[in-house]
Parts: sequence; structure tokens; C-alpha cells
Amino acid sequence: MSGINLKNKNFVEGMRLFEEDRKVDPEFVMETLKEAIVKTYQKHIDAPEANVRVAIERNELKVYHQLKVVDDESESFDETLDILLADAKLENPDAKIDDVIEHEVDFKEIGRTSINVAKQMLKQRIKEFEKQRVYDEYKDKEFELISGIIKTVEDKFVLIDIKNTIGILLKSEQIPGEQYREGQTIKCIIKEVSKNSKGSQVVLSRGDAMFVKRLFEKEVPEIAQGTVEIKAIARDAGERTKMAVYTKNDDVDPIGACIGPRGSRVQAVIGEVKGEKIDVFEWNEDIGELVKNALAPAEVKACFYANKQTTPDMSDEDIEKYNKYNNMPLVVVVDDDKLSVAIGKKGKNAKLAVKLTNRKIDIKTQSEIDELGLDVDSLVEEFKADQIRIAKEKEMKKFQELQEEAAKRKAEFDEQLAKADTGFDETTIEEMDEQVQEEIVVVEDKPVEEEITVVEEEKVEEVKEEKEEKKAKEPRKPLAPKPEYKSKFEDFADSSKKEEKVEVKKKRKNKDDEDRRVRAEDLEKKEYDENFKPVYSEEELEEIEAQEAEEEENSWINDDDIDFDEYEDYYEDK
Repeated sequence: MSGINLKNKNFVEGMRLFEEDRKVDPEFVMETLKEAIVKTYQKHIDAPEANVRVAIERNELKVYHQLKVVDDESESFDETLDILLADAKLENPDAKIDDVIEHEVDFKEIGRTSINVAKQMLKQRIKEFEKQRVYDEYKDKEFELISGIIKTVEDKFVLIDIKNTIGILLKSEQIPGEQYREGQTIKCIIKEVSKNSKGSQVVLSRGDAMFVKRLFEKEVPEIAQGTVEIKAIARDAGERTKMAVYTKNDDVDPIGACIGPRGSRVQAVIGEVKGEKIDVFEWNEDIGELVKNALAPAEVKACFYANKQTTPDMSDEDIEKYNKYNNMPLVVVVDDDKLSVAIGKKGKNAKLAVKLTNRKIDIKTQSEIDELGLDVDSLVEEFKADQIRIAKEKEMKKFQELQEEAAKRKAEFDEQLAKADTGFDETTIEEMDEQVQEEIVVVEDKPVEEEITVVEEEKVEEVKEEKEEKKAKEPRKPLAPKPEYKSKFEDFADSSKKEEKVEVKKKRKNKDDEDRRVRAEDLEKKEYDENFKPVYSEEELEEIEAQEAEEEENSWINDDDIDFDEYEDYYEDK
């Protein structure tokens, strides 16, 4: 029977087109094709519950109709699902009840109509696959900056080719007055990603405030690195953008970083939004100062909370609700001639300040305040005191959150430590703790000075023992000759012998001999240094004492034959 030849030229070309044009995985196409063939054959035999197996054998796609073997007398026999045991034994003599017999299906029996149904089913499944793929790719990229090429320009929308899909730029998301042309490369942000029966849709935007924020993040390295933060931004596309920036680094000017050298960075953003005005100012936690900055270029004289005098239609319930969320409406006082500047053209300046601060703002002139008879100074002081209270509450809340986070992490760590297998049981750990405690007690009971003294004495003893061992191993030095005692009589006796000495002829001095003599004298001085004190053992000392006693006993001074009276006259003459 014939199947689908996977090496067929038309089949291979069709798979290639699916892979390149539709960006679909070939394995997905093959699995979808198998499923379509199963559904088609079931519809062909009018048996939705029929068991069908599709397999690839020798580069051919084959279809098998599976039938369950049942008893010949079965009352629930269905020819599309079952086969009688007797018929099964004709095909396989070893067949038994509940076995499965497969019959190969010829594709020619399915028919061209059924093949077309499979083709439509395959297209539908691939379309669903593409829809899900686009949604999965872009659902986590909302408000990211992206570039694309304009494919179609219509009055109410512009179609832009982005990666793997076509995005739509609606009229409401465009910059008013901006002109588009086909083939133009354009930057947008992904505003929304949705999925419906028709497919996944990616809505783009150039008029949203996040578009300007992403442009600054691209142009300003300090913002991309997190050194400078855009705390709030409000935009009226095509007219003006107000942006509050902040930094924790005292060495960085957040406004200067956004403007750039000679205004290069802010000018690059302005060029992308077609000349739109951009106001950059520093963020302030004090809502009063923030409102003053947001209403620039108007000069604000005072800012305080609204009350029933300034806003008669505000009820007690409204005041309670505003106080609960620290969101009380504000009253701003300006000079009479500055009211138009504060409100702006068509009220746009005031609207942007409301968006940026997320507060209701009522702008009044000095004349209106005077007519109401309000004590502005006391209202301002009350407002400032409440701002201090709110700041302290925020700090306390932040501190409590940090404590809760630390407690949570500690609990998680303790739980992980408890689950971890350390290899010690509780008894072993308790014994180790007791041993450590005992060692700590011993160390604490012993004074520190006493401990240091003991250690030093032990070191001194060790040094002495090392020196004695070293001396015992070294060869003994020869004893220094003891100087003999000479009396004047001995000198007189020697003088007679000197006369008998033969005068020896002096040799010519040689420089080498003199050097050797000098070196010998130096060595002799070193060897018999007066400060040198040899160290003798007890045996050596006993030997020296015995030698001295023997010399003294054998000395000529103790000779009885010498008459010393004979030389008395000589000593007297001397």
C-alpha cells in the first residue's frame, strides 16, 4: 500500500516554506500533519473514536487502523473498533482476546476531499501556533522601546513590521501632526499585547509618556545605569513633557545629566518627538515643592491644603477619605498677572502638573485669597507640619518593611538549616556544645597576664634547651693558654741569654708577608679577645684546676735549693 513519501520533492519544498516563511519548527509541522491525517481518516470512515496510528517507516508516512480482538459471541462488536477472534487468528494464529490487530490504510482510499480537510486543519493549527508564539514573545515586553519598518499607512492606523509580526500604531497613539511614509524606520514602545480569536495583536505607541522616558534611558547613561532616576513624568504629545528626576549621588547633577553637554542629550530626544518641549526639574518628596516645580514657568507664592472655604463643594466624607490616603487636594496661590501662565494654553500646564503629582490642584490668585479672608501663613505652616508627619510615617513604614523582610529571610534560613543534613544527631551536637562551654570557662577563669607569663617562660626554657643541644653537638674549642708569671729576677736572668743570641740578617719586607702578618694578628686578636669568655663544662673545669695545681706544685718558685736572700741586694739597687 502507498503512503506519503517524505523524500518527495513537493513535500520537502512545502516543509521548507513552512520553516522559512512561517518560522515554524518542522517537528511541529510533522506532528500537526500526523494529527490531521488521523482526524481525516476518522471522518472518512465516520468513526470519531477509531484508533489510528501514524508512523514513519523507511522515509514514508504510513497509517494503521488499530482493531481490538474480541470474543466471537460479543454483543458490543463494532467493526470500526473491534475484530472477532476468529478473523484475527486468520491474520495471526497466536492472537488472543484484547490483543490489537493493525490494518494499513491506503491513502488512495481517503480521497482528495479528505486531503483538503487535512490541509485546512494543518493551516489552522499553524495559525494558532503563530498566534501563541507572538503572544509569548511580546507579553513580557510591554513599554519596551522597539524599532520597525512602516509597511502600510492608513488614515486611522499605521502597520509596522517588527520582529516576527506586524504591530499597529493607532491614530490615538501617534504624535499629532507627524507624517509617516512606507519603508521608513521608526521607533515606538509596545503599549499593549492582546490575543483573540483572530490572532495576537501588538499595539504600538509614540504618544505615551513612557516613550519619552525610554528615549531618555537610551540617551542618558546615568539613567540606564540607575544613578539618575525618573521619578515622575507627564506628557501632552506634540506639546510639552514634564519630567522629575532624582539621584542619591551628591556628586551627580540629575538635571545636567539629562540635558547633556551643550544640550546634546535632550536635543536628541526632542528631535525624535518632532520638537516637543521638555521640562526637566528635580524631584522633591515635599509635595508642595514638587507642585511649585511642576507648575513652572509660573511662580507659586504659597501652597496649602484645600478646605471648605476654598472648595465649598467638598464634604466631610471627602475630607476624611483624602486624609486617609494622604491625598488631600491642594490650593496654589499665584500673582494675578501670572494666572494664565500657571494654567497654560488650554489648561495644559495645570493638567500636566496634576498628572505628574497625582493630586487635584486648584490655582487661585492673590485677590481671590484676600476676598476669602484666609490666613495663608497659618495654612502654609499647617501644611508643612503635616508634610513632616507624612515623611516620618513613610520612614517608619520603610523601616518596618525592612525588619519584616529580615525576619522573613532569617526564618527561611533557619528552615533550610533545619532541613539540611549536617551528619550530626542532637546528642552529638549537645556534647560538642558542652565541651565548648567547658573550654570557654577554663579560659575565662585563668587571668590573661598569668597565661601570657606562662607562655613566655615555656618559650625561654625551649630556647635554652635548643642552645644546650646545639653546644653539645659542636666540637670543643681548644683551651686558651694560661699566661705565665714572670718576676724581675727571671727578666734579669733572661737578659744574659739575649747577649748570646746571633744577630739574624733582616729580610726585605714583602707586601704579601705583611698582609699575611696583619691577617694573622687580626685572627689572633679575635681568637684571644679579652672580652671573650669561654664556657666550660664541669669536667673541663675540674681538668683545668688539676692542671693548675700540678703546675704550681712543679714551679721553680717552690724549689728549696734556691737562696732568695742572695738577690736581696740586687732588688734594693733596683
